Parts: sequence; C-alpha cells; structure tokens
Amino acid sequence: MHPCIESVYRSFTSGRLQVICVDDCSQEDIAAQVAQHFPDVHLVNNSAKQSYPVTNNQGIAVAEGRYIMLLNDDVVLADQALDRVVEFLEDHPQAGAASPKLLNPDGTVQPCVRRFPDLAAALAQSLYLHRLWPANPWTGRYYATDVDYSQTQAVPSIGTTAYVMRRECLEQVGGLDEAFPINFCDLDLNWRIGEAGWQVWLVAYAEATHKGGQTMGRLSLRQLGDYHRGMWLMYRKHYAPRRLFVINGLIYLGIAVRFLLKAIVRIAQLDRLLVRSVVK
Repeated sequence: MHPCIESVYRSFTSGRLQVICVDDCSQEDIAAQVAQHFPDVHLVNNSAKQSYPVTNNQGIAVAEGRYIMLLNDDVVLADQALDRVVEFLEDHPQAGAASPKLLNPDGTVQPCVRRFPDLAAALAQSLYLHRLWPANPWTGRYYATDVDYSQTQAVPSIGTTAYVMRRECLEQVGGLDEAFPINFCDLDLNWRIGEAGWQVWLVAYAEATHKGGQTMGRLSLRQLGDYHRGMWLMYRKHYAPRRLFVINGLIYLGIAVRFLLKAIVRIAQLDRLLVRSVVK
C-alpha cells in the first residue's frame, strides 16, 4: 500500500490532490498504517468486506476533484504519470476517461485494452482456442492483440486498474454498476461511457507498474460462477434488448452450459494439464 500512495503524490504535482483510501476490512490493519504515514489521506473503513465495484464507488462518493482516479493498491505510478493523464484530458474535451499504459514488474507491457466481446470470441475462449492458438482472430479481437501500446489512442474499453474519469462524464454515466462482480464491471462502465458519446483513451506516454495483473491464474469454482454471472449480466444489459427473445434464450443457455463445462474442467484439473501441454 505504501509504494502505491507514495507514487500518487509523486505522479501529480500540477494541482491540489485529494487521496482517498478505502480499507476493505484488511487483515494487516492497513488503515492504521496509512493514518500514521499519510495523515492527509481520507480513510474509508469497511467493517465487512465489499465487492470491487462497491469499494470504488465508496471512494467516488467522497471525491471532490474535477478528475477522479480509480487505482488498485498494487499499482505504482511513474513520476508525472497522473500529471500527464490529466493534461491529456484537459486538452481533449471529448475524452471522458483515460488510463496510463500499464507495465509488468519486469518492464514489459501489460495488455489492458479490450474490445467488447461477441459470440465468436466467447465460443473460441470456451474451447480454449486462445491457449491452443494464441494468434486466432476471434479471441484476438476481444483481447485487442493488435493494439500498439506505444501509441496514444482512443480505445473501446480499458481496465479500471489506473483509470481517470472526468467528473462531467462520471456524473452523466454513473460509477461502477454494483450488480457486477469484479469481472465485466469495467467493460460495462466503458460501454456506458461510449454510449453517452464520450471517448476512452490509452495515454501511452504516462506509465504505471501493475504488480498483480500478469495472470489471472486458475479460477476457483466460486470465481468461475462470478465470472459467468458477469457475462450473463453484461449480455442481459447491453446485448439482449437488441435481439429476439429466442436468441436471448439460447445465449443464456449457452452461458449456463459454458459454466458447467468450465466447472467440470476445473474440478478435473484438465485446465492445468492443458496449460502444461501448451507450454511444453
């Protein structure tokens, strides 16, 4: 937590800064450490653990600035990174949100741009095609593997790991939808921003190191359930209203079948065997 907060102060020097820390019932008494080392930080203490969208919205609720940054605690911002993102937003009034380029701890680029998923991408991922054939065009489109992260550009969707929103945009579209689990809540937010006529940008000359984003690892059954619940919510909210009832029923059935197949693979640990075979 300390490196993250310290980096925030180093990354922004061009105006008044309000830092808000939401302590989500941490085991290490993070709140006391933050209060001791950073007395100016506004602390929000949760007595019970909350979801990712809820904790972010708690911080948003007390934020006073013209720009609001959502920032994971395992992120370290490069010097002047926030200065550069805010300056970019000042110069681009149609940009409702922007993110610095994310790096892994070894300095390599951490892909954070996504396109909105379609049925082909969902099917290809269900069949583990992204592991067996990483260059396939279906999951490649969703994971935006063609994006050049050295270029500042408008993107369809970007993760909320280090995500700066313009207050006017935030007030128009609202914060994170608390019905969503951690998966898909960023896609939903970016969808709403684009639908409202704003743009989302990757600012390539501002950088941040994200320690926790190199891999999602193997999901537990509960995480698998949350992931598919997010998939169902995303489809129901943004895709279903434009499609026929029969098509929607088939899609919902497909999501349920996908979850069952993934759960069987997980229980049998076939996914671990698949990863090993691909690596070899």
